[in-house]
Amino acid sequence: MNRERMQIHLDPQLCRQCGGLCCQGHPGCWADPQRFAALFFAGHLPSLEKLRTRIADLGLQLRDYSGVPVPAPRSNEQGCVFLGKRGCRLDEEQRPCQCLGLIPELETLTSGEIHCRLPGKLSYGTIRANWQQAWNHQGQRDAVPDT
Repeated sequence: MNRERMQIHLDPQLCRQCGGLCCQGHPGCWADPQRFAALFFAGHLPSLEKLRTRIADLGLQLRDYSGVPVPAPRSNEQGCVFLGKRGCRLDEEQRPCQCLGLIPELETLTSGEIHCRLPGKLSYGTIRANWQQAWNHQGQRDAVPDT
């Protein structure tokens, strides 16, 4: 995994100290369709229809980004299903792009509220555009509205 290309800002010590507030609030998603395909489907992004049948078995869900399906961890009453007592149960290489790219802020520890932020390339709009392009490239145009 290319840490610079991914813009990884992971600070395991700070994450452990805060107890995963971001994971409890809103689990991140995979911003890069090719990385997602490499992690879960041997490098070949399945059709949207096939992904819908397999996603729950992976502990994931498809989030609706204004009509564009984007894979992300499922949530439960504690937050992300992969959040354990000692932090994330996924290996760093498997974690969603947004989780790895979250820029930790010390203020999160002092206030008990999330003050971490995401770089622009991991924003809602950018992620939506990445996945819309991936689905459209596969000929999934009927499933994903154009903007």
